[in-house]
Amino acid sequence: MRGGGLQAARDWSTRAGAALLEGWRPDLINLVRVTTAAVLAYVITRAVTVGPIDLTCSLTAILVTQASATGSLRMGMVRVGAVLTGIGVALVVSIWVGLTWWSLAVVIFASLLLASLLRLGPQALETPISGMLILGASLQNTAAETRVLTTLIGAGVGIALPLLWPPAIPVGSAAASVRAVARRLSDVFTAAATSLDEEPVTTERLHAHLRAARDVGDELGRASELVSRVQEMWQWNTRTIGRADVSPLLRSGLDSLQDCAAATRALFVALSHEAPDEAGDGPPEFSAEVRAAMAVVLRDVGACIDSFGQLVEAETVGDLEHRRALLDDNMELLRETRAILTELMLMESGEETAGGQWLLRGSVLRAVDRILQVLDAPARAAAHARWRSEQGERPLPGPTVSHEFAPLDRALLTSLRRARRPGRRWGRRPTRRP
Repeated sequence: MRGGGLQAARDWSTRAGAALLEGWRPDLINLVRVTTAAVLAYVITRAVTVGPIDLTCSLTAILVTQASATGSLRMGMVRVGAVLTGIGVALVVSIWVGLTWWSLAVVIFASLLLASLLRLGPQALETPISGMLILGASLQNTAAETRVLTTLIGAGVGIALPLLWPPAIPVGSAAASVRAVARRLSDVFTAAATSLDEEPVTTERLHAHLRAARDVGDELGRASELVSRVQEMWQWNTRTIGRADVSPLLRSGLDSLQDCAAATRALFVALSHEAPDEAGDGPPEFSAEVRAAMAVVLRDVGACIDSFGQLVEAETVGDLEHRRALLDDNMELLRETRAILTELMLMESGEETAGGQWLLRGSVLRAVDRILQVLDAPARAAAHARWRSEQGERPLPGPTVSHEFAPLDRALLTSLRRARRPGRRWGRRPTRRP
């Protein structure tokens, strides 16, 4: 018994270590990639220069390698331009003056001014830094030439290494972030439906749901950053050779969820205009039957949004049929319950309330219709078919774009593993979440 417990503990430790290693893998590989770029730039500099080694090569290689492949090309050119600008300013000043307090001020001011005129952006500070280093070494006749050469070596290594050893593209993380936005929006509708079922409708409660809907904007921002990162990294990344580009699917899905979020806010604003400030104040704006129907509609809206998020995520791995069927079922159910809610609202709107109140209730229905339009399953299927036609027969990339062109990743992971070894009411609702 004791031996079995010890073996179970060892097995758990092994699984935990493997999971931890897999979680650290992207960061660990990136650290090795950056270190390799710095050392390689230093070695090349030692081989082609004479005299003291200028570590600008390693510094430039580190900064350039941090970006993606397409970002490296752009960043490398900007850094080279920034450094050369600073060197030029320093050379002009050092020829006439040398190093004094006011020549230092001139170099810094002129370098920053030129960086602003050349629109160097985040790399603008590299210009005065380079100028100060050259000004400080103005007594060495070869300092400027060495600085230019080592900068070019570092930028070249930083641009070439991501092409030969490209970073992994976080397709899975981007798809999961889009899925998380859909789940968060769905939870807002589920919470609002539960509140309608259990408590009187008041402005305060509806404002709480409106705040929750607005908070989804943070999730949308994070997802947008990840999707944009995938879109940027896809260009000039050798891992993507022969792979279908799923970033348009992720971006269009996220845009649809952003439209849903806007319609959600409009829905709760319209509802809050009808609700009393406190429970029991004045006649109820919603009868018990309308409240019940509204709760069902809200749950159905949440189910549609959630199944849409599942579909967008599935599009990146190819598991489409079940998710499409689930979205179709939820959308059809929402159309039915929306029709019932419309009928109940029409019956409840008498002659005395047929004006302003119906305008507000019409706003509620329009918000639901907007979500129905955005999440239209046939339209999504048609868009996916067009995308598939554009991509041809290329396979899907998988959670992280990785294939046999990047053997260094697998070699590093294998060596680390070896080192770790010891000696619903109106009908049945489809299932929403797997």
